[in-house]
Amino acid sequence: MTHTDPERLLLPAVLLIEDDPNLGAMTGEMLGEHYRVDWAQTVSEARERLRAERYDTLVVDRRLPDGDGLDLIRTLRSGGVTTPALVLTALADVDDIVEGLDSGANDYLTKPFHFVELEARLRALLRGFHAQASAVMIGDWLLKPDADVIEDPDGRIISLTDAETRLLAALASSPDHIFGRDELLRDVFSGGSDTGTVDVYVSYVRGKTTKAIIETVRGRGYRIGDPRD
Repeated sequence: MTHTDPERLLLPAVLLIEDDPNLGAMTGEMLGEHYRVDWAQTVSEARERLRAERYDTLVVDRRLPDGDGLDLIRTLRSGGVTTPALVLTALADVDDIVEGLDSGANDYLTKPFHFVELEARLRALLRGFHAQASAVMIGDWLLKPDADVIEDPDGRIISLTDAETRLLAALASSPDHIFGRDELLRDVFSGGSDTGTVDVYVSYVRGKTTKAIIETVRGRGYRIGDPRD
């Protein structure tokens, strides 16, 4: 998932898993106005994308060339992945719907469908999981505190520790404020051993991302930087 417009990074990321080329292209285009959409046409391709990217929601067909989309959802749930999933399929019997929901799907929509209904259901899923609530732009990087990750401008996901996430989130919450070390030690690290803890974690964050993401203000402390500089 390559991002060229920083503002689009704030849109929810959807993985569409659909093998019909016409329906997949049409659905991706329709959702693309309000979502960042990746499209996979097989279970194996979807697994590869899920290993490489983090998504806010999944739209999953059932009858795929290499398996049932429900098997993918079951695997994700057994691994502790709670990303909301909407099953979009032609299998419309009550037993099919019950199986889908019991397998870990959060919603089930049968084909043919109306795009306005699909979008409404996705909005409901995202509201329930607060998928966008904490996303923060830092220059052209996207911090997702709830997931302890940050995405670089090319969409690569970088894992952060809880402390690293809290540090970046605190700095980004007041972009014009210069945070003293004592202030960060108190607010971010719950009164850790000494102010050197702050310097160590600033170094950790810069090492994982880029030096410019945190600016040093000599003699005063730190403030959030602009990685584009």
